[in-house]
Amino acid sequence: MKEYKKCVTCNLPENFPGISFDEKGECCFCKKQEVEWHEYKGMDALKARIQEVIDNYPVKDRQYDAVVGYSGGRDSTYLLYMLKNVLNLRVLAVSLSHDFMPEQTKNNIKNVADKLGVEVAFIENDILNKYGRKSVQAWAKKPNAPMLMTFCTGCRYGIKKLIPEYARAHNIPMLFVGDTPMEYMSYRVSIVCANPNKPTSVSKVMGYGKHLLKNPALMVSPKCLSVQAQEFLIDAGRNKQKKNPNPVTIRPFFDYVPWKEQDVISTIESLGWKHDESLNSSWRSDCYINMLRQYYYRRILGFADLELYYARLIHQGKITKEAAIERIKKESNYPPEVLSEVLHDIYNLDFNEIEAKIKKAEEKCEK
Repeated sequence: MKEYKKCVTCNLPENFPGISFDEKGECCFCKKQEVEWHEYKGMDALKARIQEVIDNYPVKDRQYDAVVGYSGGRDSTYLLYMLKNVLNLRVLAVSLSHDFMPEQTKNNIKNVADKLGVEVAFIENDILNKYGRKSVQAWAKKPNAPMLMTFCTGCRYGIKKLIPEYARAHNIPMLFVGDTPMEYMSYRVSIVCANPNKPTSVSKVMGYGKHLLKNPALMVSPKCLSVQAQEFLIDAGRNKQKKNPNPVTIRPFFDYVPWKEQDVISTIESLGWKHDESLNSSWRSDCYINMLRQYYYRRILGFADLELYYARLIHQGKITKEAAIERIKKESNYPPEVLSEVLHDIYNLDFNEIEAKIKKAEEKCEK
């Protein structure tokens, strides 16, 4: 794998989209202190917003105040705890079931819900099961980094469509999600663009089309392409607020209160939550798709989500560069036997064949 120059402060590499370095070797993201702009409104503001929604909701005779999109991961687990035991809401957990969920995640969902006394409604995400699988199989024909974003085709569909529809059908006024500003991974979209350093809508469409033409296997299913288009291309209005949203989406860890790792881990572990030991990290350990994507981003680019996540922690002064490097090394060490087993059992793909294709592409680029 090619060695890249890295920022002397946050360790982001020179092939990260939009990056530049000064004469001292520090990157532009350190200069901008990109995450310091984010201000939280506070717990009082969160409680006021919740009460406002409840007071204005026309259906008063209802069983639940809120729905939580519950993946069984650490963020949504902590969010479920906070809504139930801190904010004292009548909350329903809604879990999107799919074929890529580790057994430990299934156990977490059951154990935590039982501990908290929360009901869980399961919705099978058939779109993810079918088209997520098709997308990975198509990608494996000509593996590259940009089209790794298609691995979870159908996931955003489930989050944006299936869960809100369930809340509306059951007259539940609020939908809570566990998004944090630390997890906004813009590079995934940027590297798809025709010009990764200028990720405009036009550049995104052009780049997406170019990658489809390079790998025709990705175009085998019109329905699969349609789902991808809805999720990754036709989302220009995703940040526009509807005039009268139903349900109202609230992101506590994005808008109101900061997410603190130590508090989160200690709390959810007291509820019986565990991460899959074979994945080495508690971060996003609720889905095998993410494990594969992270492995192949790092395998092809030399970096993945953890590099950006820890760079942001470095920018905030919450971790040293040396400690971040050690944690990345540990948490990104996915055992080859686990990767091989997942690819074979879920996708009917051979890990070594994909590795050979990636290596061949690397050798071609080096010539």
